Amino acid sequence: GSPPQRQTLIIDTGSRLMAFPCEPCRSCGSHVSKKYFNPLMSTTDNTPTCGSCMLEGISKCSEFSTVVGNGKGAKNKKCVISQKYTEGSSWTAYELEDMVWMGASDHQESIGMEYMKMAVPYVFGCQTSEKGLFRKQYADGILGLAIHESSLVQALYDARSINRLAFSLCLTKAGGSLSAGGIATEERHLEPIRFTPISRDHGWFALTVEQVLLGSVCLAGCKTKDESSSFTLDHEDTALRAFHGGKGTILDSGTTDTYLPQAIAEKFQKSWKSLTGGLQYSRRRYKYSYAEYEKLPSLTFKFENNVTLTVQPDSYMESVSASKILSRDPWEGTIELVNRIYIDEPTGAVLGANTMLGYDILFDIEGKQVGLAKADCDTEIYHGVVDTERR
Repeated sequence: GSPPQRQTLIIDTGSRLMAFPCEPCRSCGSHVSKKYFNPLMSTTDNTPTCGSCMLEGISKCSEFSTVVGNGKGAKNKKCVISQKYTEGSSWTAYELEDMVWMGASDHQESIGMEYMKMAVPYVFGCQTSEKGLFRKQYADGILGLAIHESSLVQALYDARSINRLAFSLCLTKAGGSLSAGGIATEERHLEPIRFTPISRDHGWFALTVEQVLLGSVCLAGCKTKDESSSFTLDHEDTALRAFHGGKGTILDSGTTDTYLPQAIAEKFQKSWKSLTGGLQYSRRRYKYSYAEYEKLPSLTFKFENNVTLTVQPDSYMESVSASKILSRDPWEGTIELVNRIYIDEPTGAVLGANTMLGYDILFDIEGKQVGLAKADCDTEIYHGVVDTERR
């Protein structure tokens, strides 16, 4: 807005809309910014009305809500958006267009010219109601970055604020960074970045899984090499086909946990018990000694072009104590942990934010590919972008 009103958002590569509460939302929760966005304080806001709705196919004309306070008259009906999620959360909003840009962790730096020059007019959801987790969450709202013409990254690219239709995420348990237009710096990479194609055109970042390992045990894609050492999909491998079913295997930063297909459940549980010396796989809380924790296996995904993503126990296990962030440092006694890997997805897989920790991931929409590199995502970075050449 103008003047700026800061909002802290969840980065969600599995959805396509930006939305957060606006004044006077009486059915919204309390979030980190404390104050809701107030359209009346902005000199650059525009509220689309029926007949001029901008999110075609997403919003609909409301018979009841009206535009208030922006000089367009109370009889103009708003363009209303409603979103529901599988775990029961939902929100309702109306379309609002205003100047939007991505900022830094420091508020004053974010409103400096280096950032504000990237501002673009952008349509988002001005929330009038929140239910479920959206009402309780720390963040003010959500920033959807799935592949769609209505995404903020697309708007930045169309306005030439960034040179490539791409963005990158480098996540840690305490936060991380988002870079628009490419990777902020390769200096924090611990290995060369490698690229795998986006395998579907449905808007999600779906990747082709060739093999899945739990520790050293193969769960899927165990017969993936022919005589020429190239990948072939074994149609008798029901476990691997399950990763390719439905929407496929998608990278979804807006989902905290990871969901694997139920087709691998039996083998996953047996392998888990064998690798851990008798511990049962469970989603229940369990008090682990460090000796038990050390036996927990890594989870490895091998994608097309021999690109590998390995998830360590400190990423998929979570401390029950809100004040304790799990690390690889030894401890005395026991710590109560819960496993954040699910093995009950009907088909396909969702690789949530906990699989992305410790990787710099380039979502290269223009190149129709995703790049992955192990990285020190805690490292301070230059607040800018680098151009990403097609590879």
